[in-house]
Amino acid sequence: MEPQSNGKRQRASCACDFCNSRGLRCRRAQAGPTETQDLLSSCLTCIDYGVVCTLDRPIRRRGRKPKVSPSNSFDAAAGLGQDVDFKSMHTVQQLIRIYQDTMYQCYFPFLPERDLFTRWQDGIPDPEQPSYMLLMALCAVSSQVAALDAVFDSTLLDGLTVPDSDQYFLEGVSKIPVRITQSQDLDYLRSFGLFAVYSLQRGNHSDLHRYLGLYHALVAQHGFHDESRWPQELSISEVDDRRRLFWCVYRLEIHSACVLGHVVRMPEAQVSVLYPRITPAMEPEAQAWTAGWDYITDLFRLLEYAIFSLRGCKSRKATLAVFCDKPSPTTLLDGLARLKANKPRILTESNDFGTGLESNRCKYMAVQITCTESLVNIMALLYCQAPAWEVVEIVERFLEEVTNAPLIMFKVAGSHIVHQLLGVGHMLNNASQFDDGHYRSEANRLITILGDLVKGLEHDIPFAAEAGERLLMLAQSASW
Repeated sequence: MEPQSNGKRQRASCACDFCNSRGLRCRRAQAGPTETQDLLSSCLTCIDYGVVCTLDRPIRRRGRKPKVSPSNSFDAAAGLGQDVDFKSMHTVQQLIRIYQDTMYQCYFPFLPERDLFTRWQDGIPDPEQPSYMLLMALCAVSSQVAALDAVFDSTLLDGLTVPDSDQYFLEGVSKIPVRITQSQDLDYLRSFGLFAVYSLQRGNHSDLHRYLGLYHALVAQHGFHDESRWPQELSISEVDDRRRLFWCVYRLEIHSACVLGHVVRMPEAQVSVLYPRITPAMEPEAQAWTAGWDYITDLFRLLEYAIFSLRGCKSRKATLAVFCDKPSPTTLLDGLARLKANKPRILTESNDFGTGLESNRCKYMAVQITCTESLVNIMALLYCQAPAWEVVEIVERFLEEVTNAPLIMFKVAGSHIVHQLLGVGHMLNNASQFDDGHYRSEANRLITILGDLVKGLEHDIPFAAEAGERLLMLAQSASW
C-alpha cells in the first residue's frame, strides 16, 4: 500500500538556479499517486515568475561559507562575470544616461529628469526597495535600446559592453512582492509601466498585459486616475510628476490597444487628471517639448474615441444603447482639425536637424506627431466610410513626410513606429475595398512602398522584417 501524501508544499532540497540566484523559496509540489517527477520539473516559484526552471549550476559542498563584506554584496558573485557586469555602477550609470537620451526624451518620461542622475548616484539601493525594482526595469529598457544602437548620442555607447536586457528584466520582476501593501509609492507604478514597455519591445504580449494589469490594479486601489484623491500635501512638482506618469501609461495603453486590438482598461472619460504645467521658468526648448508632448497626448485621447467608434459593441440591449452612442463621423474629423490648428509652431517649422530649438527630441516629436495624426485621420475616415481616394491621399502625404525622416528616428521609435506603419497598411487595404475597388491598384502600390520601407529597417528593428513581409504579402494578395 502506497503511503498517502499530506499534500504540503515543501522547500526543495536543492533550489533551482533562478531561486538560488535571487534567494527565493524554491517550492515544489509533491507528486501524487499518478504523477511523475517529470510533470513537476518546474518549481512553483518559476511558474509564478514565468521563467524556465533549471538545475544547471554545479553542486557545491554544503557548510559554512566565507564571509562577504556587505559593501561588496554586488561583487560577491566574482567569477560569474556577467552578474558582476550587469550590476556594476559604471554600467548602470551609462544605461541611465541612455534612457535619458532616448526613451525619456521621446516616449516614456516615467520619472523626473532630476531623479535620473541623483537618485542612484551613490549606489544601487537595497534589493527589497521598490527603487531597486525601478532601476532594474529602467536598465532593461535601456540595454535593449543600447543593443540596437538606438541612441541620439553615439558617444554613450563608447566602452559599454551591453549586458543582456533579460538579466535586468528577470531581476526586476523577481522583486515584485506577492502582495503590495497600502502604499502610494510611485516606484511600483513606474516599474510596472517600464516592464510593460519592455514586454512590448520584445513582442511578449502576455507579459505586456500582465504588467499593465498590475499597474491598473494599483491605479484603482489608490484612485490615481482622480487628482482629487491624491494626497493634499504634494508639492507642485510632485503633482506634475504624477500627471506625466499617468499620461505616459495611458498613451502606452492606447497604442497597444490600437495595434493589438485589446480593450482600453482606463477610458479617458473616467479620468480626472490634468497635464503637467508649462511655466515661464522653463527653457524655451523645454516649453516647446512639453507643449508638443501634451499635443500628442491629445491625439491619443482622440485615437481612443476612433478605436471605440470602429470597434464598439454592436449587440447592446436597446435600453442601454442610448448611453453608449458613438460620436458622429464628423465629430472625430472636426476634433482632429481643431487639434491640428493648435499644433505648437515649433513642430511645424522645418529647420535643420538638431539646430536651434529643433533639438533631437523636438524633431523626433514631429515624426511621432505625423504618424499619430495620420493614424487618427485614417481611422476617422474609415468610420465615416469616406471615399477611398481620401484615404489614399492621406497615406501618400504621410509617406512623403516619413521617408524624409533620419534613420535614427526610426531606430529610437523601434517597434512602436513599425506597429503604426503596419496598421496604416492594413487600414489602407480595408479602404481600398470601397468604391467598388477602383483605387485598389493605387492602394497596393502604397502598401508595397510601406512594406519596402519597413523591410529596410530589419537590421535596426527586430520586428521590422516580419512586419515588412506581412505588408508585402498584403499588397500581393490584394492584387489577385
